[in-house]
Amino acid sequence: MSRAVRLVIALYPRHVRDQYGPEIADLLSHSRRPLRDLADVARCALVERMQALTYARLRPYLNATTGLVAAPVAFAGAYLMLYTLCAWIFAAVAAVAGASVTAESARIVPAAAALPVAAGAIWLAGHARLPFTSALAPAGLTLGALPVMLLITAIGRWPMVAAVGGWGVTTGALSTVAAALVRRGHRRRAVLTMAFGGILACELAIAVYSLSVFDSVSVAVAAYPVTSLGIDPQLMGDPTSRVADAMTILPALLTSCTAYALGLATTTQTGGPTTVPTRRGAA
Repeated sequence: MSRAVRLVIALYPRHVRDQYGPEIADLLSHSRRPLRDLADVARCALVERMQALTYARLRPYLNATTGLVAAPVAFAGAYLMLYTLCAWIFAAVAAVAGASVTAESARIVPAAAALPVAAGAIWLAGHARLPFTSALAPAGLTLGALPVMLLITAIGRWPMVAAVGGWGVTTGALSTVAAALVRRGHRRRAVLTMAFGGILACELAIAVYSLSVFDSVSVAVAAYPVTSLGIDPQLMGDPTSRVADAMTILPALLTSCTAYALGLATTTQTGGPTTVPTRRGAA
């Protein structure tokens, strides 16, 4: 009964527990109808909890969740704008130079457009204030990235769901480890963990999608570097450039979301703004 009493009291809001917790525990411990009174107290605790969930209390969580879900949409829009701008610049330079845009130079466009978006995602994460743990951030990013990719993807919708969902699970685990390292003062280790682990998460996610759609191990392994770094597909075992033609935004979107999750997990500002103690008598 003592464990059940503690569990029921834990259902109350904190201010109720602090003020009436010992009294409720004492009454339940001397009750002649322990099970019935325990159920009544649990019902009252849930009512108190629901009444405590006002919009003012939930607003920071709702705003943060909305921002996480909307972030992939913003990343995708920024990438498409920069992609178009880079393509125009390459075409203009080629026209002035009197030469056509070659396939080799065109492959650099995705990387040139994705790099500023990823850098902006890291900067944005450094100024974010999450009211909850950063390990939950990849879940919100996954919810925002899935509709974007399902609207753009014409083939392999279920493999796309599996790829983005797997990325969310992997990145969530990495964020948990990185946040724990930051709390222990190992910020550099946290950054390295998220950087290398994030690259691996993107590689695995895109490999899952490529393997399900194209049924080729070599193409699946080469998909992320080919589409992200502008490598010649023929050097990576994809002579027909199938992956490069089918995936133009998925690598850039996952890279930007990973950079955003990296910044959220490794910043010391996660969990809300902190107050700096001041000395008494200071101006």
